[in-house]
Amino acid sequence: MSLLGAWALLLGASPALAASAPVRPDNTWVRLAPLPEKLDSPVFAMAVSPSDPALLMVGTGSGTIYRSNDGGSTWTAAAHGLGRGVTTIQYSPFKAGLIYAGTRAGGLWRSTDSGATWAKLAGIPNTTVRSLGFAKSMTLAGADGGLYSTHDGTTWAPYLSFSLLSLDAIAVPAVNDPPHLLAGGDASKGSEPLPLYFSSDGGTSWTSVKSLGSSTMIGAAAAGPVLPKGDNRQLVVGTNVGAFLSNDGGVTWGQIAGLPAIDFTAVAYVANHADRFYVASDGGATLSGGLWASSDSGQTFRSLQAPIASVTALAISSEDAPTVYSASFRPLDQVTLLWSYRDTGGTPNPPSSAIPAVAGVAAPATSSAPAPAAYDWRRSVTGPEAPYLALGVLAVLVMLTALGLQIRRGRE
Repeated sequence: MSLLGAWALLLGASPALAASAPVRPDNTWVRLAPLPEKLDSPVFAMAVSPSDPALLMVGTGSGTIYRSNDGGSTWTAAAHGLGRGVTTIQYSPFKAGLIYAGTRAGGLWRSTDSGATWAKLAGIPNTTVRSLGFAKSMTLAGADGGLYSTHDGTTWAPYLSFSLLSLDAIAVPAVNDPPHLLAGGDASKGSEPLPLYFSSDGGTSWTSVKSLGSSTMIGAAAAGPVLPKGDNRQLVVGTNVGAFLSNDGGVTWGQIAGLPAIDFTAVAYVANHADRFYVASDGGATLSGGLWASSDSGQTFRSLQAPIASVTALAISSEDAPTVYSASFRPLDQVTLLWSYRDTGGTPNPPSSAIPAVAGVAAPATSSAPAPAAYDWRRSVTGPEAPYLALGVLAVLVMLTALGLQIRRGRE
C-alpha cells in the first residue's frame, strides 16, 4: 500500500479518494480555475485534505469558503459571511473530516464533514483568528489579543498571559501529553523583543524565545509530521528577517542559510516525510517573495520559481510526490491567482497559459529603428538632475513599503 493510502486509512477515509486527483504534468505550474467571485484582495487561507489530494478549500476576503473536489478545476461555495474574511483553514490531523477556519473579526468556525457545511463556535469571541495548533488532547487557536485552548472542541479557555499579543503562528512539536507548544505573533502591546513563546507542559507555563537574531515578528510556524518514531519533531518558523529551524523541539534555533533573509509567511511539511517542507513569502515590502522546497530537513533548498513572486497562501498534499497548492497576489493591479504544482524534484516549468498582464500597462512596442546608445548612469548621479533622481528613488521605496503594508494589513 502507498503512503497516501496508509494515511487515508489512518484518517478513516478510503484510499480510492486519491483517484479523483486530476492528472497534471510534473514540475509544472498550472493555473487553477478562478473562483466564482471577483478577488481584489489576497487569499490567505488554503487547505488540502490529508486523505484526498483533490479535495481543496480556499477562503477569501469576502468571508466565503470555496470547496473543490477536483483539485481546483471547479469550485462550489460551502459557506458565506464568515466575518470580514477568512484568514486560515486547517485540517485536524487526529480526526477525519474535522476542519477549522479562522476569520477576521468573526471568530472561529468548524466543519465536521470535510468542509461541506460550517458552523460558528460559540466559545471564542468575535475576534480575528489567524492560527491553529493540534495536540492529541487539545486544540489551540491564536487570535488578535489572545490564545485559546479546548480539550473537548466546544469549551474554550483563554491564556490570560497572551492578551497583549496578536498571534500569527502556532506549532506543536510534541503532541502527546503533556504537549509542547510554540506560539508567536506579528504584533504586541507588550515590551518583549520578539513575541514568541514555548511551553513544555501543555501551556501551564511559558518561556520567551529570544534566539532568533534580529527578528521582531513571527509570520508562520510548523512542526514536522506526526510519525510513529515519537515527539522529537523538527520546527520551522518564518519571521520578518528570514526562516529559522530547530532540530530539538524548540530548545535551540538557527537561521536557515539557504533562504533569503526576507519576510516568510507560510510553512508546510509533507505528511509522512519529516525531511520535506516548503516555505513561502509574500515579499513583505520587497519584490523578492517566492516559494522554496527542501527535501533534506532544511540543509539545502531549491526555488520552485513561483509564477508571481508574492505567495500569500500554501497547502501541500499528502502524496509521496506532493501537489503544492498556492495563492499569489500582484499588488500593482490587485490580481489574485491560484496555482498547483506537482513536485517530483525536477526543474520547474512555467505555466503553459499566459499570466494576465498588469492592467493598464501596455506591451513593449517593437521597432526597426537603431538601438539607442548605452546610457551612462554616472552622469545622472553627478549632474544637475541628481536631486530629482534621488527623489524618484525615494518615491519608489515609499511605494514598495506601502505595498508591503497593504498585504500585511490584509492578514490583520
